Amino acid sequence: MSLSRRQLLRNGALTALVIPCLEALNQIGANAATSLLEPKRIKSSNGQLNVNLEAKESLLDFEGKKRWALTYNGTFPGPTLVAKPGDVINVNLKNSTKQPTNLHTHGPHLSPSGNSDNPFIMVAPGESFKYTFRIPKNQEPGTFWYHPHHHEFVAKQLSAGLAGAIIVEGESDKLLTDTTDRTLLLADPRIGSDSSVMDTSMMDQMHGRVGDYLLINGQLAPTINAKVGKTERWRLINASPSLFLNLSIDGANFLVIGTDGGRTKPFSMDKLVITPGQRYEVLINAKKSGSLGIYNGSKLIGYLNTSVNTPISPSIASIPILQNPVKTRTLKIAQGGGGMMGGMRFTFNGESFDPNKVNQSVKLNTVEDWIISNTSHMAHPFHIHAWAFQVIDRGDGKSEPGWKDTVAIPVGAKVRIRLNFADFGGKTVYHCHILDHEDIGMMGIVEVK
Repeated sequence: MSLSRRQLLRNGALTALVIPCLEALNQIGANAATSLLEPKRIKSSNGQLNVNLEAKESLLDFEGKKRWALTYNGTFPGPTLVAKPGDVINVNLKNSTKQPTNLHTHGPHLSPSGNSDNPFIMVAPGESFKYTFRIPKNQEPGTFWYHPHHHEFVAKQLSAGLAGAIIVEGESDKLLTDTTDRTLLLADPRIGSDSSVMDTSMMDQMHGRVGDYLLINGQLAPTINAKVGKTERWRLINASPSLFLNLSIDGANFLVIGTDGGRTKPFSMDKLVITPGQRYEVLINAKKSGSLGIYNGSKLIGYLNTSVNTPISPSIASIPILQNPVKTRTLKIAQGGGGMMGGMRFTFNGESFDPNKVNQSVKLNTVEDWIISNTSHMAHPFHIHAWAFQVIDRGDGKSEPGWKDTVAIPVGAKVRIRLNFADFGGKTVYHCHILDHEDIGMMGIVEVK
């Protein structure tokens, strides 16, 4: 899938900032680079996972110095929450920042009402809120994540570091016992000594803010040391507020076993384009031994020390295509219009976000097709909360495998997605996952009842 010229220019801007440090690492050699660190995992027990998350300002180690960040519990990424279908995750969120915030569980099939995955909750500075996330028994195992979602503050808080992974383990994990299980959260923060790293210009808001470095679990170009006798299994999360990733490994390819919404029938890819918000779960097929470069586009972002391997190919069944949509809706992404941002804002169907207006009313337990067209000058990643979808036509007549909750809408394209509004009703949002666009109004409300 092609990216817009603007997206390529933004990637190029990131490249110019990253090159000097990566060239220095190349001169030292891969073995001298820092080994990958992974977030702490907190697992459920007897059907419950109880955790305290404190959103707060922190100074994090970075390249021998300190950088300012917003963190959960003082770390970036925040702790990884590991649960099973049918479990309950209880989170006590304490807001020790100077801004209003809340918590969005991105991806799992959770109710958007009450104290569950409700984007309309606001936790004021100094206050706490208790969330209860009930994972349905039919939840597909997979890789999900959490981040703030208080309107007008999402991009700055995510870019500053408020993010962590959620893992739902299930029956298909029994097919993967001979693998490592690594969480790789990719993000591009701006580096500085104070909260000014969250500041951005109107042009950045239009194009989406880009950070100074693309980091893996908060580290610059770390080394992943493969374990003998274990196939490398990576949970890839694009936690950038706006950066499209194009990942590859020199001398290896990816066997994809999971997309946004859970496991899928395995398929092989040499490169993975991952939009902001998307996830892939992959096994690594190394075709040569040694220190293999991990790249975003043409730029080195890490190393894999490994030997030639033949990865396992788990017998995961393909996902049946949803049938019999009862309704087809059209959403048109356009640029311009009135309001303070004028021609610098983007809209769905010409409307900016209104917290008092329901844009789409849907009947519970129905299947719908949404056709999303893009007449603007740049690609936009479309995301909807609570209910997953299948990509029937990604804009070029081809479908995409697996369940998704985020999909790229290329310039000039029409993308058809098929949504299953099953199991519970409620009111939530759909929006662009270039999060500066969401913060200035590229969002709508969907109500299911």
